[in-house]
Amino acid sequence: MIFFNSVDQIQLFLLKELFTHGEQITSRNLLTLEICNINLCLTDPKNRKTNIPSRKWNFALAIGEFAWHLSGSNNLNFITYYAKQWKEFSSDGKQILESCYGHKIFSKNERDESQWDRLVALMKNDNFTRRAVLDLYNSANGINYTSKDIACVSTVQFLIRNKKLDAIVNMRSNDLIWGLPYDIFLFTMLQEMLALELNFDLGSYYHNVASMHIYEKHFELGHNMLNSEYFISQSMDEMKDLNSTNIFLTFENKIRTSAIQLNEIIELSIDDYWKKLLLILLDFKALNINKTRNSISIV
Repeated sequence: MIFFNSVDQIQLFLLKELFTHGEQITSRNLLTLEICNINLCLTDPKNRKTNIPSRKWNFALAIGEFAWHLSGSNNLNFITYYAKQWKEFSSDGKQILESCYGHKIFSKNERDESQWDRLVALMKNDNFTRRAVLDLYNSANGINYTSKDIACVSTVQFLIRNKKLDAIVNMRSNDLIWGLPYDIFLFTMLQEMLALELNFDLGSYYHNVASMHIYEKHFELGHNMLNSEYFISQSMDEMKDLNSTNIFLTFENKIRTSAIQLNEIIELSIDDYWKKLLLILLDFKALNINKTRNSISIV
């Protein structure tokens, strides 16, 4: 187990390992460098933002994907608003069927309860339980191994130890560029939400991967990241309020699907933590509108 205090450190370490010790393999006709059986620990889960300048990581996309998962959606149009490449993983052009982790975590069954509901109840009843596991790999219809979309995350387990909540994520596969920074962002956000729900301090985040890899098309970007100029990793603020999450999701939907003004967000009676995330999403929308206008004027 190797310990890091930021997701930036994790990515730079893995890039060095892959370029130095990675084995070349071809998977689904794509050349990759791969290292197997990686075990990492992020000691400060709030330090989940990628700050490496040359990576040009998209904070709004991370927030948007988090909102998609938190809403329990598997709707393709929702997530492609933030990242069009998700279209490549839909078999019917309407839904994401396996990598919709939030849908698997938060969607309700016939008894009007979700995996998350059951997990929270279990951990409140037994702080030292070893059974608090979210199963994200199994499909209700069975795994279709020829599908465009197979869940990369197998399980997420939570443990309360030393009065802190730890999270342990197990992955069958993890793409260092497109996958890891957004996966860690998502699951540390859920970890912090659960810690707040259970009234425990935030512990460490553990990331265990069977196949850690980088695709050939990202080799140049990887080398650029390793040669990045000096930067400072910045943690997110502490999450303090869960009562605002429903309002956050309501206004994320309004920003994404309809016209909304800046003052509507500023005047919201909502915790500043969630309001800041909404303002980032509003900036993302404005940027995309400007890009569209510019492309139309060029044509």
